[in-house]
Amino acid sequence: MESELVGSVRLEKTGGSNHQLREKGLIPAIVYGKNLGSISIAVDGRDLKKILEEAGSNALINMRIKENGKTRKCKVLVKAIQRDPVRRELIHVDFHQISLKDKVHAAVPIHLVGSAPGVDEGGVLNLQLRRAEVECLATKIPDAINVDISSLGIGDAITVADLILPQEVRILEEHRTPVVSVSTAAKAAAETGTAGEAKEEKVTEEAKEEDK
Repeated sequence: MESELVGSVRLEKTGGSNHQLREKGLIPAIVYGKNLGSISIAVDGRDLKKILEEAGSNALINMRIKENGKTRKCKVLVKAIQRDPVRRELIHVDFHQISLKDKVHAAVPIHLVGSAPGVDEGGVLNLQLRRAEVECLATKIPDAINVDISSLGIGDAITVADLILPQEVRILEEHRTPVVSVSTAAKAAAETGTAGEAKEEKVTEEAKEEDK
């Protein structure tokens, strides 16, 4: 299903003008593509939020760009989203013009289906890949990749090679990459501790570099 969105060309591109747009319920954005170049626009925040909530970040959008009484039409995908770090509200969006004849890359969310027996046995479920990069036509981008975990016991794992996708969708992730697994509670705690130590070590090293 395709979504509809209207963008109005904006000439002022300063931080102050962008703030004024947001106060009016508009979101500053950019549309770019080989037939458009780069166009700064503003879109209705409510319309965009509705599209993202109902169709997801990979929604195929019919964009109408208005300027000086004229309208240009193009099909776009959301390429990048910026949110306020505190309130998590949309503050800027990049749209990429696409052709329905060309394949595109998209990050598709992983959706777990069922209940893992290993968790009932005291194991810990680890979702290691939240989104998978795929290549396909824009009209064929899946809403999600369903992963059945109903056979996962302690020590079991599902990798990218195990994912079931439509024939017209090609996975771009390394096939050996783990998607989800069930480990013992002790192992999960140890892995978490190791990751925390590595992060602390990295921060310490960065601090040392800043002191030089």
